[in-house]
Amino acid sequence: MSQPEKGGATVYTDLETGVFPQLHNALFWYNLKRDGEGDVRTRHAACPVLTGVKWVSNKWIHERGQEFRRPCGLTPDVEERFVGDLSPF
Repeated sequence: MSQPEKGGATVYTDLETGVFPQLHNALFWYNLKRDGEGDVRTRHAACPVLTGVKWVSNKWIHERGQEFRRPCGLTPDVEERFVGDLSPF
């Protein structure tokens, strides 16, 4: 991801939060709940770049074929942030 001088945030309207792009960083989220239903909280939009340039790339990961790598539970696990995430943050 590139970093424009001003603007270009990705905003999540239902969560009332946003993330400004930072050079060499990536933004990743699950848009499905553990039961496979869509999570409307992940609806997002890109704010316009006011100054500078913003380059992005998308990588779509589909749930089909992932059922054994990311087993589903019907209740959220508050300890799980990301599969394989070792970071305390």
